[in-house]
Amino acid sequence: MELASAISPLGVGLDPDYAEFVERFGGCYVGVPVYGLRNSDLLEHVSVVDLTLRFRRDGWPGTDRGLVVSFDPAGNPLVLTPGGPVTSYDHDAGRAYELAQGFAALLDQHTED
Repeated sequence: MELASAISPLGVGLDPDYAEFVERFGGCYVGVPVYGLRNSDLLEHVSVVDLTLRFRRDGWPGTDRGLVVSFDPAGNPLVLTPGGPVTSYDHDAGRAYELAQGFAALLDQHTED
């Protein structure tokens, strides 16, 4: 799979729900921006790999444990850990917090049935 090969140098596993989503839809906006390898015109043209590397270079806590698949309106990264929660680090508050139990739960929070 192209995505698995692309993220391999990052040293993190691939969440299966996220992999299926970006394989089907690419990066797109679904109530929250979700970055992939190729994104819709609604999103910045940056891959999930580049986004993750950018936040890692800038020293954001927690970005070494997963993929930065999005960021909030304040610019805080949303980090998807393989098989685990989606977390974020609020630089204003100086703390990490869990946003959702996983990628599917994150989508459920931001989309209507």
